[in-house]
Amino acid sequence: MNLSTSAPFYLDWTFWAVATSLVAIVLSQLPPVRLLLKPKRLDVEVHSRIQITHKVGNPNVSLHVSIGNSGGIELRVRSLALDLTRDGKPLLSLVAQNYFHGPTDQVPILFIPFSIKPGEHWSHGVNFLNLFDRTTDKNYRENASKLLMDIQRKLAARPPADKEAVKASPHLVAPFVELFDRLFLWEPGEYVVALAVKVEPGSASYVKKYRFTLYESDTAELRKHIEDYQYGAGISYNVDKHLGVFVPLSEHIG
Repeated sequence: MNLSTSAPFYLDWTFWAVATSLVAIVLSQLPPVRLLLKPKRLDVEVHSRIQITHKVGNPNVSLHVSIGNSGGIELRVRSLALDLTRDGKPLLSLVAQNYFHGPTDQVPILFIPFSIKPGEHWSHGVNFLNLFDRTTDKNYRENASKLLMDIQRKLAARPPADKEAVKASPHLVAPFVELFDRLFLWEPGEYVVALAVKVEPGSASYVKKYRFTLYESDTAELRKHIEDYQYGAGISYNVDKHLGVFVPLSEHIG
């Protein structure tokens, strides 16, 4: 009896030609091995000056942040935050809420998580804000509406030739002064700020500390904003002199 036999598949050169082609196609869709072997790494730099300001006492900070991916895989930046201390005492954390897309842009855009590929950079002016809680925000809006209506009523009633600035009634300004006194914390002292960049995967996350100093003159300039609340400035509309103070920022050693 004749038995027919076939060669094992691993001796079939047709099989290996097809398999090699399939492997080549798969590998062509993957990053080079040299990139996969590179560590997951962010390169983060900040501008040498930090902007210190507030919204009716509520502290805010602006800082230009540059993030580069020098690793071998795509990274997802989930959040940016600043942890503040003054003279060794913890103050608060400020979270990145929006940023300016270009250096001349006047209106910021919402900060949302973003991906950064190997070799790419993300560089923008970022606003780290301490947002009002819901109750404070509700009261703020209600009081701002009353103050604005009072100013508008007085503007409509004054003689056309009268160009003097109109002041809101003191009892309508008082809630904003009280809010300022409750929230303001930019007192003179030595500040340490820890910039935390939260990334996926977590092993690529970044934290670095910097320092800056506020002098009595800086605090006095920030406190002067109160004087303009009676005109609605800093409440119903923004003014350039409320931009805050720009102070040198340096790496914290220790």
